[in-house]
Amino acid sequence: MIRILSIITAVIVVASCNNPTNEKENNIKNGIRIISLAPSITNELESLNMAGNIVGATSYCNISAKNKELIVGTATEVNIEKVLLLNPDIVFASGLTKENTINALKKNGIAVHRVNTMQSFDDICDHFIELGKLVGKADLAQSIVNKSKKRVDSMSNSVPNQLNKLTVFFQIGAKPIYTVIPNTFMNDYITLAKCINIAADLEKGIITRESVLQRNPDIIFIVTMGIVGDNEKNIWESYAELNAAKSKNIFIIDSDIASTPTVLSFTETLEQVINNIHN
Repeated sequence: MIRILSIITAVIVVASCNNPTNEKENNIKNGIRIISLAPSITNELESLNMAGNIVGATSYCNISAKNKELIVGTATEVNIEKVLLLNPDIVFASGLTKENTINALKKNGIAVHRVNTMQSFDDICDHFIELGKLVGKADLAQSIVNKSKKRVDSMSNSVPNQLNKLTVFFQIGAKPIYTVIPNTFMNDYITLAKCINIAADLEKGIITRESVLQRNPDIIFIVTMGIVGDNEKNIWESYAELNAAKSKNIFIIDSDIASTPTVLSFTETLEQVINNIHN
């Protein structure tokens, strides 16, 4: 009887060791348990090979499409009870996360790191390095930043200097029309491409169609808004005297990449912007 019990116990132990679910859970228990309340932060964690440590994310994070059980809410509306049940070591929140949500988590002993708005590519790099340190991936984060900065510098330096710089309108909304303004990381796409933002004098992003036509940009980028983005492109192309329309320099660019403040997405977007403008 004792011999039979020993064999059964051995089988259970072997089966447990070979169970991928148990293995993944053990990896999380032996590491840091993370909840991300921003898609961009989730993307950054994945680039740091930390996807397996994410125990909670928003419904807008790509990782949640594969595993609905990870969803703890959105960037603005968070299921605090579920977050507490998941027992995270750290929660990464964005500027969209409500203050009372952050306070409630902190009162329950949860470490919360809030990510500030990033106004430039340099800000994105600094934040990524800090994130790497917080999750024990400092060297990898620094390596990614170094490679990306080198690539960004190379792309920008490849653009010829021109006395009469091209003007750019970067549209990020339709009703009302929103544009990229200075002191935002998306404005760096324009300046690194050695062009001029037609909204360089604006403090707020709302702009009228009449004002855009008056400023008469040489290049127009429209961040994807589904069918709305296609409609906007058709509208701008209908203005025969618009420089961008005459030269057929109206482009649609992926919002999931262009509007996401991560080191890798910024580098990828800048490459698309420069190629569209100068090639």
